[in-house]
Amino acid sequence: ELGETMSSVGPIADYATVACCMCSASIQPNPTNMCVQCIRTTVDITEGIATKPTMYQCRGCLRWLKPGWVKADYESRELMAICLRKVQGLGKVKLVDASWIWTEIHSRRLKLKLTVQKEVINGAILQQSFAVEFSVKNQQCVDCQALYTNSTWKAVVQVRQRVEHKRTFFHLEQLLLKHNAHQYAINVQGHKDGIDFFYGEQNNAARMISFLENVTPCRTKSSKKLVGADNHSNTYNFHYSYLVTIVPMCKDDLVLLPKKLAETMGQFPRVCLVQRVNSNVILVDPFSAQTAEANIEHCGRHAIRVLLDGKRLTKFTVLGIEPALPVRKATMPHRRRMRKARMAEVTLARERDLGKNDETVVAMTHLGHLLKTGDSVLGYHLTNENLDEEVGDFVSSPFRDVILVRKTYSHDKGRFWKLDEFEKDAEVELNRRERENVERDYERYMQQVEADRELRKQISVLPVAEGSIGEGESEDESDEERIKREEVFSDEQTEEDESEIVTSMRKNFNILRFDDDSEDEDEQKESKGDGLEGVGGDV
Repeated sequence: ELGETMSSVGPIADYATVACCMCSASIQPNPTNMCVQCIRTTVDITEGIATKPTMYQCRGCLRWLKPGWVKADYESRELMAICLRKVQGLGKVKLVDASWIWTEIHSRRLKLKLTVQKEVINGAILQQSFAVEFSVKNQQCVDCQALYTNSTWKAVVQVRQRVEHKRTFFHLEQLLLKHNAHQYAINVQGHKDGIDFFYGEQNNAARMISFLENVTPCRTKSSKKLVGADNHSNTYNFHYSYLVTIVPMCKDDLVLLPKKLAETMGQFPRVCLVQRVNSNVILVDPFSAQTAEANIEHCGRHAIRVLLDGKRLTKFTVLGIEPALPVRKATMPHRRRMRKARMAEVTLARERDLGKNDETVVAMTHLGHLLKTGDSVLGYHLTNENLDEEVGDFVSSPFRDVILVRKTYSHDKGRFWKLDEFEKDAEVELNRRERENVERDYERYMQQVEADRELRKQISVLPVAEGSIGEGESEDESDEERIKREEVFSDEQTEEDESEIVTSMRKNFNILRFDDDSEDEDEQKESKGDGLEGVGGDV
């Protein structure tokens, strides 16, 4: 009889069940004696937590109000920390997890999925997930307010160079963008002979001056003006002005050194080329490839005169080239020479004379490692220039009718690279002739960049979209100075690698974009994991 009774009852359960006190459903025993659905309908642990807070963003600088204005990217860890601070009532519960829900940037909405825990009836712990939607509104920060208010700046740095071209400022612009040295400027104004940087603090202006002294040979003068005073509190408000004057020399200029300065440099030739301008002026002798440096003290104590600048360059075609020994006097000391420079004797013809006459000229050059027959090269034709008597003896020497400066390249289908620019808040108005001169100077600077590898290391060269240009001419692998596609597109690849690193970091910190499928999967996981355990257990 006992066996028949057990068989009629069926197999014995591993655990005992009780009925829910609300819906009479069979559940495991727990301190509340209620099922999960009944507990959720009875107790709401998200009550009192704000689900639609407001975030404020500055439209000008794209910073967020924390309090205090901080910079943070969309769906980043920093922005999530700012958003969690804006959720009122979150301190009453325990935050278990937080992740982003994808939204369009132009929707002006931010969504966070939060998972919280809280102790409910008789010590049981309930876990619940919910979404918080943030409305993004515009509010101008203090720094951007100062841009539209007069007399808010405290210091101004006026950068000037007394020359007729803007190639130096084109290069300075690229250096500023490379090192982000202008990030603290509240206003930038362009002028015909320079740029003005306005700052809200004096120490930011001092940083800019220190940067300029490291990249250009310049002299600085300072002054201050009293604009306000409070005699009761003994406080004064000054406007500080700094004038930074760059030496009037640029790359590829032909200069004449004073006799005393040439003797100081060890009998360096007085007529020479400016090879490069950084914190010092690097000079090169085109007939021996020897170099010398002139610092700011030399430029200030001695008047280095510019004989010819880039506007006087003439384009020549190489008809023949032969290696030669450098012209060197017995009393000339040994100096540092250009890297990989080789002296050569070249036969040249002006490009505009080809097909019209048979005039040629033979010159000695330090560009023998770059030139070959058929190349185009720029140089100064001294016999056609009106020079003073001090340079007359120099020109009368053999092989010195032409001084070659750099090699040029053709661009029939456009360049595959470009340079970045930063927007100025105010720009002086130019007439048509002045605009043409600025465009011509910018083209000369672009030619200098593509023909100088050391110059390209100091700036950032950006690639042009593949569809906007055709296939360029074949590149000469032996020409080390010419810009190559590997140099440009390697930077783009580096940016892609950085983006992959950022993506992996976001995955590690559970800052992901959720689509519909992933949300459904999360809901299924939560429905399976929701349940009640003993005191101190998780739901």
